Amino acid sequence: MSAATGIINIQRKLFEKTGRKTDAYYSEGQGALYVFMGEPLTVANVIYAASETELMIHAI
Repeated sequence: MSAATGIINIQRKLFEKTGRKTDAYYSEGQGALYVFMGEPLTVANVIYAASETELMIHAI
């Protein structure tokens, strides 16, 4: 399984919950940060953070 699959699955769940698309910022070994599409990556704009382990769990 890949982290990319986990990222996409989490994005899908966030869209279902909020009705808004997201951008994901991934760092290998660290995880991913999600912000609403078009928003800059700042601490205040992060709507969800997923660890590398969580990404692998959502990839299943």
